[in-house]
Amino acid sequence: MSHAYGLWSLAPAAAAILLALATRNVVLSLFSATWLAGTLIVGGDPLAGLWKAIDPFMLDALASRDHMKVTLFSLFVGAMVGVMTRAGGTRALVEWLVRLASGRRGAMTASWLAGMIVFFDDYANCLIVGNTMRPLCDRLRVSREKLSYIVDSTAAPVASLALVSTWIGYEVGLMEEGLKAAGVERDAYAFFIEGMGYRFYSIFTILFVGAIAMMGRDFGPMLAAERRVAAAPEIEPDEGEADAPPASRGLVAAAPVLTLVLVTFFVLWRDGRAAAPEATRIFEVLGAANGYDAMLKSSLAGLLCAGSLAALSRALSFGEIFDAGLKGAALLFDALVVLFLAWSLGAGINALDAAGYLIGALQSSLAPELLPTLVFLLCAAISFATGTSFGTMAIVMPLVVPLSFAISQDPLIPIIASGAVLSGACWGDHCSPISDTTVLSSVGTRCDLVAHVRTQLPYAVVVGVISVVFGTLPAGYGVSPWVLLPLGALACAVTVRVFGQRVDTPS
Repeated sequence: MSHAYGLWSLAPAAAAILLALATRNVVLSLFSATWLAGTLIVGGDPLAGLWKAIDPFMLDALASRDHMKVTLFSLFVGAMVGVMTRAGGTRALVEWLVRLASGRRGAMTASWLAGMIVFFDDYANCLIVGNTMRPLCDRLRVSREKLSYIVDSTAAPVASLALVSTWIGYEVGLMEEGLKAAGVERDAYAFFIEGMGYRFYSIFTILFVGAIAMMGRDFGPMLAAERRVAAAPEIEPDEGEADAPPASRGLVAAAPVLTLVLVTFFVLWRDGRAAAPEATRIFEVLGAANGYDAMLKSSLAGLLCAGSLAALSRALSFGEIFDAGLKGAALLFDALVVLFLAWSLGAGINALDAAGYLIGALQSSLAPELLPTLVFLLCAAISFATGTSFGTMAIVMPLVVPLSFAISQDPLIPIIASGAVLSGACWGDHCSPISDTTVLSSVGTRCDLVAHVRTQLPYAVVVGVISVVFGTLPAGYGVSPWVLLPLGALACAVTVRVFGQRVDTPS
């Protein structure tokens, strides 16, 4: 089958990648790539191409009800997080963990657990956990490099895995575009959930951090940093540390998050059972429901719960609740602009039939079993160079999903490959010195950015290798994640035990 645009159909995606690498500006890159797609479609006229990019690509992206549901979900969750944070609820939850810590291992383990509690937003994780755990780690002689690593490794990896977070609307939205490009009628939320076990890097990096914390062992530059702090004079507390909120304030954070999770699954289960009463498996039930409706209703319920509790506890006035919600939602503006442009670019790529061309070119030459590993490595490289996981996902996902459906008869390959997009993007974002979460982790812990990147990178590379050897590569050949996840977890623990040394062990 011949394709009207041939190799040119891939030009917008390539332009988005190259511009992102050159300019570090994802918004400019995605907009320019969408403009290029429009220009190619109209025959090379850049002015007509600009209008084509606006109408229909951008206008259709705005007019889609599903897109608006994702947008409102993200804004409501951002507002909820803003209220919870302003009221001191999230800080109170983390402070509860602080009281359980004793000794260096206790401080590191408490920081690791705190990072998993603040699962709903990576930015909130970096700033809240970093600022809260820093005085404790300073007091117990845990280096700020180590705390930055723990915070960074439980920010994006945790938020990207959470069933309810500021990431999920974005991830599900991109999967929806990929499924549409593939011509597959499938609920994107259910597709997302089915791929959870294949998010190898995100899962293994969380487990690796836990092993580092609980074993109290390190290697490479991190070991040197830990020994330096252990031998240094005691660090004086930073001036201006905020007083901890009362423990009861933790309900302002716990209840909204619990509400959000429970309402999501209640609506999914209720609607799925109504739409498919004959379904017996949970994924069949979830797949029959409208995931966007469940996400939107649950986020509204969570926001109302957070606002009500903040008012009833007198933590915030109504004016402060409104202001905190607006500021929390505003923090997601950049991410939503990227998502909107990703939808627009996806429409342009579809109009050029880039997926069809790519499928025709690779169908006979690319082994489907190797696709997840190649996708993971590609996304890791792009995300590392550009410093953005969201931009990487937006560029790669619309091409990978239809390609994976076309080159493989195995229904699991598209699920594994989409998980590889998200995991690879997370790896690069985690390691890149220009990533926002990398910078925020160093800001929240008051650690030098270069020192943070230098000490964290060897750990991330090790986990990346484990994610390929015990993850994407065997998964592509049909090995179950129920086998691979325990093996990968064991590999993480063995690596720390064999190569790591205690701080007090002579070098």
